[in-house]
Amino acid sequence: MEQGFSDRRVLITGASKGLGKAAAVAFEQRGARLALVARSEDKLQELGNSFADQNRHCLFSLDLLHSKNIVEMTSSIIKRWSGVDVILHCIGGSLGVNQTLVDWEEFSKSLKGNVGIASEINRHLVPHMKEQGFGNIIHVSSIAGAEARASVPYNTAKASISGYVRSLGKELAEYGIVVSGILPGTFYGDDNAMARYAYYKPEEYQEFVKTLPQGRMPQAEEYVPILCLLANTESQIMSGSLISLDGAQGQAFFNFAS
Repeated sequence: MEQGFSDRRVLITGASKGLGKAAAVAFEQRGARLALVARSEDKLQELGNSFADQNRHCLFSLDLLHSKNIVEMTSSIIKRWSGVDVILHCIGGSLGVNQTLVDWEEFSKSLKGNVGIASEINRHLVPHMKEQGFGNIIHVSSIAGAEARASVPYNTAKASISGYVRSLGKELAEYGIVVSGILPGTFYGDDNAMARYAYYKPEEYQEFVKTLPQGRMPQAEEYVPILCLLANTESQIMSGSLISLDGAQGQAFFNFAS
């Protein structure tokens, strides 16, 4: 087992695939206790079964678009662990909302899926971080918030995460709570958008990869060192910060529609 996060309590949303899964594997290897939440019970259980000591962790197969499930999950975590030390928000995406002039019900679904769920989880768990005098909250956003090359709802939702991180980071800094975020470009992770693109349209996917500045597709695991840095107890200087991790993709990112 790698050391560094021994017995730290880490909540990861969107944990059954993509970056969430890569992060879960990494933090488990570093000794953390994990609370993992995702909609897919089968994928989540498969991930849990891969851990050396499954009893140290708790799994929640829940759709967090339903607010009652957020209450159920956070209440369970507080009862079992009295709170968490690290929250990693990997949940989000287009949620199938890609129209330009989308109605408000669908628009709000995009906002809730990308920033609303995270803010509600924070609302329930931050008071316990305040009591203990420390904590790390990491939001995974996208360069889409700055590049504005995807759909209107997606761009707006990702931009709102940036505003939220900067604002919340400022408000919670005095309590020793570090709120930060990363802005990835396109990357390949287990069952994420790029993995599905490669599976269903392999030739088109390969052509897209050639358009990327590095001529390769970044892998989810490449983000792990940065996530570990942001989750570290000595990362106070990162409070309110957003780190662009787009592999120099910039405008090239959205040659593929997210």
